[in-house]
Amino acid sequence: MKKRILWSVGSVVLTTITALTFMPPSHANNAGFPVVDKRVQQAADAPARYFVKYQAGKEQQVRELLRSYEIEIVDALVKQQVLVVTGEKQQIEQLSHSELIDYTEPEPTRMLYAQ
Repeated sequence: MKKRILWSVGSVVLTTITALTFMPPSHANNAGFPVVDKRVQQAADAPARYFVKYQAGKEQQVRELLRSYEIEIVDALVKQQVLVVTGEKQQIEQLSHSELIDYTEPEPTRMLYAQ
């Protein structure tokens, strides 16, 4: 009985050591675990994003207006009647003078509390 237990424990230990020896680290070459954190620099290099709040029922007209100013639409919050766009600050300021637009504002910068 004792021999059987010792034999099974020994084989489990040997199998574990062998598996750990030949198993590559799970974080190697994984974009989720970068060696150097470049996300802050990438965020700073990214073009500025803005919220464009438009009036009810005017989404298509606002999209055409954005196209005429060559402003890229990144996302749409349809229920809130907001488009998330990227473009030059001067272009965005010109948008705020349109009667279709309620207001424009820079997208808030979000940071974790730990940073």
